[in-house]
Amino acid sequence: MKPMHCSAPPDLPRRWPVPSERRAHQVVSVAALSGQFRQGRAGRRLEQARRIGIHTLRQARAGAMALTVACLLVACAHGPKGPGHRGTVDAPASVPVSNAETPHWQPVAGEPGLLYERDDHRPGQVLHWLRLDLQDPRLRLTLTGPDERGRPLDAFDGATDALAVINASFFDRAFTPRGWTVSAGQVWAPVLSADSSPTLACITWIRCDVLLQPPPAPPSPAWLAVSGTPWLVRAGQARRPSDDADCRFCQAVHPRTALGLDADGRHLIVVLAEGRRGEVAGLRLSELAVLMAARGVHQAFNLDGGGSSSLLIEGRATMARPFNEPSLRPLANALIIRRTQDFAP
Repeated sequence: MKPMHCSAPPDLPRRWPVPSERRAHQVVSVAALSGQFRQGRAGRRLEQARRIGIHTLRQARAGAMALTVACLLVACAHGPKGPGHRGTVDAPASVPVSNAETPHWQPVAGEPGLLYERDDHRPGQVLHWLRLDLQDPRLRLTLTGPDERGRPLDAFDGATDALAVINASFFDRAFTPRGWTVSAGQVWAPVLSADSSPTLACITWIRCDVLLQPPPAPPSPAWLAVSGTPWLVRAGQARRPSDDADCRFCQAVHPRTALGLDADGRHLIVVLAEGRRGEVAGLRLSELAVLMAARGVHQAFNLDGGGSSSLLIEGRATMARPFNEPSLRPLANALIIRRTQDFAP
């Protein structure tokens, strides 16, 4: 978008006639014509009138200039409304649409490859961000296996000793996950709605891809795969409210969990949004998508949210729970980030 240069409208006069200014000119003219009497009493009065007239003239000019500047500022604030004008279209009003905000990452347990930020500077929103460097050899990403399904987040094996643990798949009452799911090379079966569930597929724990168009079969070879719905960021472009015209779940505000990759696929970004607790209600999916794109996420999709959204950092729960569900919910599985030296296949 080209920068806008503000200038005065063509019909805006440079100065306007001001009654007090005309009177000032008249006084100055009288003073000039009567200069020969300044030595006497009448001269002194005329000299005094001349000074008053000059002062009045300066005030009038200053007032006219101030009014001109004020009009120009108003014109700049409103900007052009002609054919080339572009306004904010189809973007959530409560969410910033630029990446001007500077993240305040903090390393988890002193690990520079795993960063965390609690983001609560927008009214009514509390988010938790994680950024994992997939190429850091000291860190490893895993997904809990099918034999652990049905456990709350803090009951998965090694959860309390891990650097971070995040809820993952959607699931049914039998804890069957949605979409293609692979844990340490083990393919989950059965799964739900695999043909409409975007997938994070990792050939190893250092190379992952977000497949917004899911493959017809489980990713192979794959070390890890986890799926969700719907897509949030596609090629750096955030989901819009119009994309959710037929999705009430997407339009509503809820606690959320989502993940994505940056443009070069090196960093996995995970975000969780608190909700269902008074003023902190949660986020619409289009709002969450805008925030992720602003953080440089290139491809992203939504994971299970609501009462499932939960996060442990170094064994401690970091998210406030919904008022209607204070306890951790049993889950199908969870993503776990731990040190490689602590990893046990």
